[in-house]
Amino acid sequence: MKYVLVAVALLGAGLPAAAQTQLKLPKLHGWVNPLPVDSATGKVSFRAVVQVPGASQAQLYARAKEWFATAPGAVQPVLEQADAASGTLTGKTSELVMQNMLGANVQVPLWRTIIIQVKPGRFRYQVTDFAFDGGKGQGAVTPIENYLTPNALTFDDKGYPRPVLQSTIDAVYRSGRQQASSIRQKVSGKAADDNW
Repeated sequence: MKYVLVAVALLGAGLPAAAQTQLKLPKLHGWVNPLPVDSATGKVSFRAVVQVPGASQAQLYARAKEWFATAPGAVQPVLEQADAASGTLTGKTSELVMQNMLGANVQVPLWRTIIIQVKPGRFRYQVTDFAFDGGKGQGAVTPIENYLTPNALTFDDKGYPRPVLQSTIDAVYRSGRQQASSIRQKVSGKAADDNW
């Protein structure tokens, strides 16, 4: 019995060392993340300041609030904060996007936070905090930045994205751009987004 315990202890001590040598982190050889990243927060973020000459803060605020109520997509954004005095609206929404998991395409909820701030003649929007739903609701999410950190699950040994990461990047890029375009059109009052 004593020898069995010693053997189990030695085997257990060797497993962490073996696991560490198998997980070799890839080196990124020239791959550049195509998603826009906020240099201050390090988070993926689609944002801009849009000039709307002649529009009052109240007009822009009303348009932004209407955007939250009528935004295109299967899931309406939930308005979490609406402060007319400061001109700030904040909310969350999700969208089902395709993600390649082990060679199969699956639909996964992609959450994000939307912030719109208005002032006379201009507004600023930010679509950020992208995260994939862990299947347990909005509380259990995996931030997109976790996927972009070099690891053996999302990058191959040459440092390039595996299909799961590439599909993730494609989904976030498409979804973020579409949402940003929708915000710009609605709040600016333009029928078409001709400068994007």
